[in-house]
Amino acid sequence: MSDTICEAFMAAADLAIASGAAPLNRHIGCWETSFGRGWSIALNGHNTTTRDSRGMDVPPFSLAVYWGDFPAGVLNPRGGWLAAGEGANEDAFIEAVRARLAEATNDR
Repeated sequence: MSDTICEAFMAAADLAIASGAAPLNRHIGCWETSFGRGWSIALNGHNTTTRDSRGMDVPPFSLAVYWGDFPAGVLNPRGGWLAAGEGANEDAFIEAVRARLAEATNDR
Protein backbone atom coordinates (compact mmCIF):
# COMPACT_ATOMS: atom_id res chain seq x y z
CA MET A 1 0.00 0.00 0.00
CA SER A 2 1.27 3.43 -0.90
CA ASP A 3 1.82 6.16 1.69
CA THR A 4 1.00 8.80 -0.92
CA ILE A 5 -2.14 10.90 -0.50
CA CYS A 6 -4.25 11.35 -3.63
CA GLU A 7 -3.16 14.65 -5.25
CA ALA A 8 -6.70 15.76 -6.10
CA PHE A 9 -7.93 15.02 -2.57
CA MET A 10 -4.96 16.85 -1.02
CA ALA A 11 -5.58 19.92 -3.18
CA ALA A 12 -9.21 20.02 -2.00
CA ALA A 13 -8.13 19.57 1.64
CA ASP A 14 -5.63 22.42 1.24
CA LEU A 15 -8.44 24.59 -0.17
CA ALA A 16 -10.65 23.82 2.83
CA ILE A 17 -7.82 24.77 5.20
CA ALA A 18 -7.02 27.99 3.30
CA SER A 19 -10.73 28.88 3.27
CA GLY A 20 -10.92 28.60 7.06
CA ALA A 21 -13.12 25.50 7.01
CA ALA A 22 -10.85 23.36 9.19
CA PRO A 23 -11.50 21.37 11.22
CA LEU A 24 -14.08 19.85 8.91
CA ASN A 25 -15.85 17.90 11.63
CA ARG A 26 -17.12 21.15 13.19
CA HIS A 27 -19.56 21.57 10.30
CA ILE A 28 -23.02 20.08 10.41
CA GLY A 29 -22.88 17.93 7.30
CA CYS A 30 -20.35 18.43 4.53
CA TRP A 31 -18.35 21.58 3.88
CA GLU A 32 -19.23 22.72 0.38
CA THR A 33 -17.78 25.23 -2.04
CA SER A 34 -17.82 26.08 -5.75
CA PHE A 35 -14.96 27.35 -7.89
CA GLY A 36 -13.57 27.57 -11.39
CA ARG A 37 -15.73 26.84 -14.41
CA GLY A 38 -18.52 24.83 -12.85
CA TRP A 39 -16.65 22.79 -10.25
CA SER A 40 -17.99 22.22 -6.75
CA ILE A 41 -17.11 19.89 -3.92
CA ALA A 42 -18.67 18.55 -0.74
CA LEU A 43 -16.03 17.46 1.77
CA ASN A 44 -17.14 15.15 4.57
CA GLY A 45 -14.97 15.48 7.67
CA HIS A 46 -17.09 13.11 9.75
CA ASN A 47 -16.53 9.44 10.51
CA THR A 48 -19.99 8.56 9.19
CA THR A 49 -21.51 8.81 5.71
CA THR A 50 -23.07 12.26 5.33
CA ARG A 51 -25.54 13.49 2.72
CA ASP A 52 -24.51 16.67 0.91
CA SER A 53 -26.86 19.46 -0.24
CA ARG A 54 -27.38 17.73 -3.61
CA GLY A 55 -28.48 14.50 -1.98
CA MET A 56 -25.33 12.44 -2.54
CA ASP A 57 -24.18 10.24 0.32
CA VAL A 58 -20.53 11.16 0.84
CA PRO A 59 -18.48 8.43 2.56
CA PRO A 60 -16.53 9.27 5.74
CA PHE A 61 -13.44 11.45 5.23
CA SER A 62 -14.15 11.74 1.49
CA LEU A 63 -15.29 14.36 -0.97
CA ALA A 64 -17.89 14.42 -3.69
CA VAL A 65 -16.90 16.29 -6.84
CA TYR A 66 -19.38 17.92 -9.21
CA TRP A 67 -18.93 19.49 -12.61
CA GLY A 68 -21.92 21.64 -13.44
CA ASP A 69 -24.98 19.74 -12.30
CA PHE A 70 -23.37 16.33 -12.68
CA PRO A 71 -21.53 14.10 -10.22
CA ALA A 72 -17.92 13.94 -11.41
CA GLY A 73 -16.27 11.84 -8.72
CA VAL A 74 -15.77 10.67 -5.17
CA LEU A 75 -12.29 10.90 -3.68
CA ASN A 76 -10.61 10.00 -0.42
CA PRO A 77 -6.96 10.22 0.70
CA ARG A 78 -6.13 6.92 -1.06
CA GLY A 79 -7.82 7.65 -4.41
CA GLY A 80 -11.32 7.13 -5.73
CA TRP A 81 -12.82 7.95 -9.11
CA LEU A 82 -13.03 11.15 -11.14
CA ALA A 83 -14.53 11.91 -14.52
CA ALA A 84 -12.25 11.54 -17.51
CA GLY A 85 -14.02 13.73 -20.07
CA GLU A 86 -12.67 16.52 -22.20
CA GLY A 87 -13.69 19.29 -19.78
CA ALA A 88 -14.12 17.37 -16.56
CA ASN A 89 -11.07 15.33 -15.66
CA GLU A 90 -8.48 15.02 -12.91
CA ASP A 91 -6.01 17.50 -14.39
CA ALA A 92 -8.73 20.13 -14.94
CA PHE A 93 -10.05 19.58 -11.41
CA ILE A 94 -6.63 19.96 -9.79
CA GLU A 95 -5.90 23.07 -11.87
CA ALA A 96 -9.21 24.66 -10.83
CA VAL A 97 -8.67 23.80 -7.15
CA ARG A 98 -5.16 25.22 -7.21
CA ALA A 99 -6.37 28.44 -8.87
CA ARG A 100 -9.02 28.87 -6.16
CA LEU A 101 -6.45 27.98 -3.50
CA ALA A 102 -4.20 30.78 -4.77
CA GLU A 103 -7.15 33.19 -4.52
CA ALA A 104 -8.01 31.98 -1.00
CA THR A 105 -4.40 32.38 0.09
CA ASN A 106 -4.33 35.94 -1.30
CA ASP A 107 -7.64 36.74 0.45
CA ARG A 108 -6.03 36.36 3.89
